[in-house]
This record gives sequence, structure tokens and C-alpha cells, in this order.
Amino acid sequence: MTNRLRVAFSAVLLVAGCDEGIVEPVAPYCEDDVRVEVVDGQLRRTECGDGSFCNAGECVTTDVKFPDDAGFHDDRCEWWYYTGHVAGSDREFGFEVTIFQYDYEVFFGVPGVGYMCHVAVLDATAGVHFHNDAIGLSTNEWTNEPTVLDVDNCRFEMDGFGNDHIVGVIPEGMEKNGLASPWVIDLIVTPHKRATLHGGDGFIPMADTGGTSYYYSYTRMAAEGTISTPDGDVEVTGQAWMDHQWGQFDMVDFKGWDWWSIQLDDNREIMLFQFTDWDGVLCEQAGTIIEADGTATELHGFDDFHITPKRTWTSPWTNGVYPLDWDITIAKGDWNLQVLTHVDDQEMFNIAQNYWEGATTITGTNGGLPVTGVGYTELTGYAKDDLDPVR
Repeated sequence: MTNRLRVAFSAVLLVAGCDEGIVEPVAPYCEDDVRVEVVDGQLRRTECGDGSFCNAGECVTTDVKFPDDAGFHDDRCEWWYYTGHVAGSDREFGFEVTIFQYDYEVFFGVPGVGYMCHVAVLDATAGVHFHNDAIGLSTNEWTNEPTVLDVDNCRFEMDGFGNDHIVGVIPEGMEKNGLASPWVIDLIVTPHKRATLHGGDGFIPMADTGGTSYYYSYTRMAAEGTISTPDGDVEVTGQAWMDHQWGQFDMVDFKGWDWWSIQLDDNREIMLFQFTDWDGVLCEQAGTIIEADGTATELHGFDDFHITPKRTWTSPWTNGVYPLDWDITIAKGDWNLQVLTHVDDQEMFNIAQNYWEGATTITGTNGGLPVTGVGYTELTGYAKDDLDPVR
């Protein structure tokens, strides 16, 4: 029995001369995908049904279906993105493993479907970031029944409900900064919560370009496995975040975007993003607050939250100037957060798009009470790419 249901039953009034089980009014709430409300003093449960789910006491219709939409789609751009924080043997790591499929012509002027594999490891104990990427027109394996995505040095085996096996490899001698390698990320991830559908129903606009995207996240996943380092294997446990996004948009429709994932120690999460146009003007902001029970509250517009960088870092690799360390205020719930980077140099430079993808720590307050946590931040549009997109 959930806490909400216990509260409802604790409000039962046994009135002399009346039927037992009369329930005082309470706001509608959810039990999994069942809407629960009080009607004429009685609890009424309504299944949300196929094509919908329950959130904040309401049934919401969505086009996102599981397990089907965990796999790949016939769209212009799509990615599956895992980040997280794991530890073992007195060592701490951050990681990113991402697979992209996209319209190859956008970047290279040649028709076709392109694929990318990005792998990064932050050795948080040593304070050093390692990364590698690969790009091409072919895959090792690419199937939806079951979903197996295998591109160069990335492999995802997915059951469609967030129970996934992810592998990312930085081969020996292939680390982009010329640092020690090889590195192997080999993890089993398991969701603690159902998928969060951003935008309320899993469908969001991509800035003001006319592009649209489906977007969901597993915002809190257990992670367990091995980080293979140049010094040997480390058995690790920790937590991960998974994003899956696909739609009719191109990554060059806008100059850049900033994105934050925040995992608080009290089992809540926050996702925030913002877009800048080709004039460098902020043109879109949105986000989601996820409660411990999975209830999602949407944020949208410049009045809902404000993000202020506190300093910058200049990349020695691309000369890109990145904002780092942010103060974040969110009006709903009275949030005041500070996001601090683990290491300044967490840049992912590659032939298609240079960007910064970094592990962070979180401190601050919510309603005046202290909160702490960890996160990841992504910053694009701050460094000139090696290959300018064809636009």
C-alpha cells in the first residue's frame, strides 16, 4: 500500500447510522497507471489504459510506447545516452556512453544514415578525463527484436524497459588526449523508476526551428559492473541516467544547447535544457522535476527557472570558451542550487561536433532545506567544429 493510499484510508470516517467506508475528499493521485479519486465518499480507481499513463493524479495520453520505442526509428536524428557515477576499490568514476544515428548529409553533404559512438571516463579520484569517438556509415549490429545497437566501440543490449547492458571501449592508443588507455565501461543498468516523458507526454519542440522530438529518460538507474583501466579492472556500483531522443530535427538547426541532469540524494531528479540560436540568443528553456514516486512536474519558459554561470574555461584543444559552475533558481518549489564541475577539462572534441560533457556535484536548498547530489552537464555551440555542418 502506498503512502498516499494510507493517507486516504486514514481519513475514513465511521459515522453512526451511515455506511462504513465513507472517505473524506482528497486530491486525485496515482497508483502506478491507475487514477485514484474520491467520488461521493468512495474511492474510485480508473485504469489509464493503453496509450496513456498516470501522472499527478491525471491520465496523460502519449505516443511513446514501451518496449517498441526503446529501439531505433526512421527519423532525421536519434540518440541513446547513458551517463553516471560509479565507484569501487577506493576509486570514483564518471562515465558517458552514447550512440547516435543521424542524417549523414547534414554534416558531410553525402546522402545516407550516419552513426557515432562516444565514450568517456572521468577518473574522479585522479582528476583526469579520457575520451574517444568514432563516426561512420555502418554498424556491427542494429536490430529492434530484441534491441541491440552495436556501433564501433559501443554496444547496447536493451529489453525495452530500461534493463540494459551497456559497453563502451576506448581502445589502446585511441584516447583523444593521448593519455593512457585502454578503458572499458561494462555495466548492467536497472531503473528504479519508470521512464519520465518530458514535455508532459514525451513530445517537445526543438527551439523555434520547427523541429520536434520525442524524449524520455530513466532518471535513476542502478549501475553495476566493471571499469577496466590501464591499471586493471575495477568492480563498481553506482547510479546512471539514460536519455533517448528522436525526431524530425537536426543538430545544426541551432547554434547550441545546454543540458543538466541532477540526481539528488533524496531520490528526486531534475532535468533542464536551453537552446541558443545562431545569433547566440537564448531562445528556449524547459525542464522536468521528478519526485521520489516518479511524479513529474514540467517547467517551461524563462520565468520558470534561471541559470547563471559563475566562470569560464578555455579549451586547450579547440579554444572553445565554456561556461562552468552554475547557480540555478527554480520558482516552483523554491529551488536554489549550485552545480560544480569535478574537472574543467571534460571536453569531447571530434570531427562532427565539439562539446563539453562533464560530471558535476550538486548542493543547495529546496524550500529552505538543504539538498545534495550529483549530475552531468552538456554544453554545445561553444567551440568551432572540425568540420562545419552543411547548412
